[in-house]
Amino acid sequence: MGLLPRGKVQTLYDSEVARLSDSFAPSDTAALRKSVFTQTDFGSGEVIYSVYGNKDGRNTWNDTTSKFQDAPKRGPFWVIRMFNEGGKEKLLLALKRLFARR
Repeated sequence: MGLLPRGKVQTLYDSEVARLSDSFAPSDTAALRKSVFTQTDFGSGEVIYSVYGNKDGRNTWNDTTSKFQDAPKRGPFWVIRMFNEGGKEKLLLALKRLFARR
């Protein structure tokens, strides 16, 4: 059925989280936004951003002091904010579509 790690459902879920979170992730450079596609093993159940590496060593994930380009939409806690701003419903819809094709 695809519910196990590496199954169709988990892989779709991981890729949709990455896709939907993209418009919320800080984008001063594209490196952070692109890192999800190089760091994540889609289907593993973990969506990974390479958030460490700022020149001053701060963690982008919870950095509430920086002024992010395109704020307030883009900024810290981007995956959580995506879920709270319609992402849950979009993820459920994508999963329903997957099951409807069966």
